[in-house]
Amino acid sequence: MGEPQRRGGGGGGSGEDRISGLPDALLHEILVRLRSAAAAARTSVLSRRWRRVWAHLPELHLVAPPAAAPASFPATVDAALGGYLAPTLERLGVSHRTVQQGRDLRIPAGRIAPWLRFAAERVVGELYLYLCVPQTFYDFTPEVLGEEAVLELPVCQRAKRIELHLQYAYTTWLRPQASGGLFAALTSLKIDGYVHMQGSDLTALVSTQCPCLRDLDLFITLIAIFDVSTHSNSLRTLELKVLEIRHLEILAPSLEELVISNRPMEAQISAPKLVKVVWDDAYDPHLNRFVDVGRRLQLLRTSRQALSLAMQFDQVDELNLIVDLDFYGVLVLTNFITSFFLTKISDPLID
Repeated sequence: MGEPQRRGGGGGGSGEDRISGLPDALLHEILVRLRSAAAAARTSVLSRRWRRVWAHLPELHLVAPPAAAPASFPATVDAALGGYLAPTLERLGVSHRTVQQGRDLRIPAGRIAPWLRFAAERVVGELYLYLCVPQTFYDFTPEVLGEEAVLELPVCQRAKRIELHLQYAYTTWLRPQASGGLFAALTSLKIDGYVHMQGSDLTALVSTQCPCLRDLDLFITLIAIFDVSTHSNSLRTLELKVLEIRHLEILAPSLEELVISNRPMEAQISAPKLVKVVWDDAYDPHLNRFVDVGRRLQLLRTSRQALSLAMQFDQVDELNLIVDLDFYGVLVLTNFITSFFLTKISDPLID
């Protein structure tokens, strides 16, 4: 009998390359699932067909292995961004976490800046930057913020979501692009870590440069004690942990959720659609004023330092109080519950 005819099924050692014949869009979908730009780029050695497939991926994930030499990662990012060929990028993620400690392991702001400029030119979806270097106890001495610590935030006109995490040993002065401009498509912004900003820059960024912003989450420190104004017709959720605010003004007609983790010296809040409030610090009704807000909250979460905040609203559907279960804490809670419910029951305006 003659040799059996070889069938062209998948596998079986036929030597036929069926994957390379797939359309680019499907190859991109396969490579994106690796969630590693480095792994995707290694496919370029397979054949001429694969040489530039990775360079047109809709997403780039650049993640440093924990044990990798910290000095080598910036060059890896530079090479990946320099070799990228598509005119737009849906998602750019850059993550560098070291297991070693010390400020000398930080990536300098001057090396990070070109990555943000690349994002400003190409990203039309999401930008994530996560940089983390642990600190030893003796490293917690304050640093003088000089020009070498300045990281310019360029205008990303087409990005819809931006998250910047600069943790622990990073002490960065984030400065918006001097020429101004609009983050015209941005709907979500999160800045978190050891980031410093000028109060005037923060006000301009939120109130004038992000006209479509819906969700804002900030954990930063102001360069100097300063007033901050947040005027936005689009904001729905606002979470603030901003140190060194003297006077905070919030004017947000569409705001529904507000989280304040560090009480400013003074605050004036106008948010008629507000339904959820988290206030994790002391509250003084004479200094922190809710001047135009809804009278009914779906949720109020606070501590015994701010129990009087509940009295600013006619109705609170869910009250989440954080108290110490010592004698004083229980006494304060008991007195509050008694006064709160007696006040609300006797109020003729409450159904």
